[in-house]
Order: sequence, then C-alpha cells, then structure tokens
Amino acid sequence: MLRVRFISALMILGLAVAGFTTFSARAADEPSVAAQPKMATKARSEPRGRLPNFYGQVVSEKQKEEIYSIQSEYEARLDELVRQIVVLKAERDAKVDQTLTPEQRKEIADLRAESEKRRAERRASAGNAAKSK
Repeated sequence: MLRVRFISALMILGLAVAGFTTFSARAADEPSVAAQPKMATKARSEPRGRLPNFYGQVVSEKQKEEIYSIQSEYEARLDELVRQIVVLKAERDAKVDQTLTPEQRKEIADLRAESEKRRAERRASAGNAAKSK
C-alpha cells in the first residue's frame, strides 16, 4: 500500500512537472500582445525577464541587459529547486500517510471526498447565480 501511494505521488509529480513544462513551452511559443514588436522597435532575439519594481525608471539599457542576463542565469537553477521542493513534499506526505492506520486513511479519504463535493456544489451554485444576473 505504501509503495502504491509513493508511486502514485511520484506519478502526480511527474504529471505536474510535465504540465508545467508544456504550459511554459506553449506560453513561450505564443507571444503576448505586449511582447509583439511595435512599429518603431526591432524584434527581440530572445525573451526578456521582468525588471524588479521601479528598476525600469532608474537603470540604463546596458544595466537592463545585465539584469536580464542574471535572471536568465538563475532561472534554471531556481526551476530545479522548485522541482526538488515538490519531490520533498511528496515524500513528506507519503511518510505522514504511513503513520495512519487503514481505517484512518479511509476516513480521511471520505472527508476529502465530502469536502470536494461541497466545493463542487458551491461552484455550481455560484455559476448559477452568475448566470441569473
């Protein structure tokens, strides 16, 4: 049972990472209106990062390029750390789940199902209320 839950957690993690990667790739392929070149500006060869608040009003173009380079340099490392956090949380949750008896696991599953049912009912009623306005 433990092995099944752990494998399930890893599969969910894999799907989440794959979905995030797919979403990121799709977002990169479809430039937003703001990212499209204006008539008087040249097209950018690579996507840029985002300047920290208020930096755009203070830094020069050369400094902007340096900041974008630094952000790009750290992006892959940060993504890897986020992935590691997701894996650690899945491992932690699996170990926490191991402390429960089968009866407790079933009770928690029932409570989660009830909660999801109530949440779905609230969403449905909110959707109906919005349609009636």
